[in-house]
Amino acid sequence: MDTALRSALGGSQVTVSSVLNIPAVSGSVSFIAGTVASLPIRLYRTEGGRSEEVTDDYRLRLLNEETGDLLDAFQWKCTLIRDYLLPGNGYTYVDWVQNRINGLYYVDPMQVSAEIGSDPIFKTARFFIGGNSYREHEIMRVLRNTRDGVTGVGVVAESPTQLETMINALKYENRMVRTGAKKGFLKVEAGKKVTQPVLDQLRDSWRKMYGSDSEETTVVLNDGIDFKDAGQTAVDTQLNENKETNDHEIYKIFSIVPTVLEGGASTEDLKNTVRFAIQPVVKALQLAINRFCLLENEKGALTFEIDMDALDGTDMLSRYQAYEIAVRNGWMQLDEVRYDEGRNPLGLKFIRLGLDTVIYDPESKMIYTPNTKEWASVQQKGGGDPIAGRNPSG
Repeated sequence: MDTALRSALGGSQVTVSSVLNIPAVSGSVSFIAGTVASLPIRLYRTEGGRSEEVTDDYRLRLLNEETGDLLDAFQWKCTLIRDYLLPGNGYTYVDWVQNRINGLYYVDPMQVSAEIGSDPIFKTARFFIGGNSYREHEIMRVLRNTRDGVTGVGVVAESPTQLETMINALKYENRMVRTGAKKGFLKVEAGKKVTQPVLDQLRDSWRKMYGSDSEETTVVLNDGIDFKDAGQTAVDTQLNENKETNDHEIYKIFSIVPTVLEGGASTEDLKNTVRFAIQPVVKALQLAINRFCLLENEKGALTFEIDMDALDGTDMLSRYQAYEIAVRNGWMQLDEVRYDEGRNPLGLKFIRLGLDTVIYDPESKMIYTPNTKEWASVQQKGGGDPIAGRNPSG
């Protein structure tokens, strides 16, 4: 729901600043943004089925070290991902001068307005930032749950009720800690009646004692009036019990396994967090970089990739065991494994087979038995030579 509309309807205003006061939200965003921003961006050139890393392209410095902006590359990526997660819109001005990028300049989403074309199929847009107009290819966009390619939907707009509940709980707890107010009630002895001036005096004394800037430490009760402690209410108890549950609900929103942030995470927990929380953000950022930082004639030949090897290490043993099974059973070659792992092929086009394995060629309908070194046709009895058309022993 739009922030202004929600405010008009009487709801509290859930903003990016307010939700970052929630520890679970702040921790989740910092974890994802910091993890993705720390991964290096590499450039690869693919020619003739071979892929080789390019290390001397000037854009690698822009993406990994100095952006040309006041923000360095790590700060730029962190801020961009925070905007992607919370408001849903991450914007960067790509300063192309002819065929060269001079800098990558982060843009606050609050400073961006867009004019979207009316055609629902052939979409167009123009961006307005600081009183200037920019074409769509000049503004790099990392958008969450977008429908128009211009604006996205972040966690703040997607889960306002859950976030508002946690904000209100924090406000309630903060008020109790700040004022030190003790819940209870005043009891009057039987047969006595408290006059209005006495009630007014008590209210004033209570306000002075429990006010935010109060230095009062004592409230004097009138004769016949006694204070009875109400103890911890059911609401207080429920709020304390819900704290952990609410934190876990926030982790669900960001697809983070709770033990990763709370401690005691297993290898499976780390693997699932990388797969569901980190990898989608990496993919969104990687696609945006390739779309806006490559010339049209470079696309296809050059590709920027965010190196996730450090994160994939959490599942390296399982991955290598799967490759071992695939190679041993003959449905993958060694060079195919090397290609999947981002390494150049060695020209090994052979498949490992055991001597007890029978090989069938579906094109020639011939069978070869390595143990006996004989060829045979499935359409004839006995052995035969598929090349000479006769039995090798004859």
